[in-house]
Amino acid sequence: MTDEVPSSEIPGTQRKKHRHDLGQEDHGPKVAAGTTRAIQILLGLWVALTLALVVYVLVDGSRPKSVVSESTPTSASETAAPH
Repeated sequence: MTDEVPSSEIPGTQRKKHRHDLGQEDHGPKVAAGTTRAIQILLGLWVALTLALVVYVLVDGSRPKSVVSESTPTSASETAAPH
């Protein structure tokens, strides 16, 4: 590593600490942190619901289909008495 001094610093002065070193938040105000948390929660719910839907579709698709015979009426109009 070299001891090059960036052009924005004055040689011989104390170097400023970065905000991370001072314990401050990474980006933006505290309101932005709450917004970020809300977005993470929404994305987590979206992923969980998508996985639940995929599992439902897989289970429903693997279920055996019921066989409907041609002699069994399938609609209410077919079961009505002829006039």
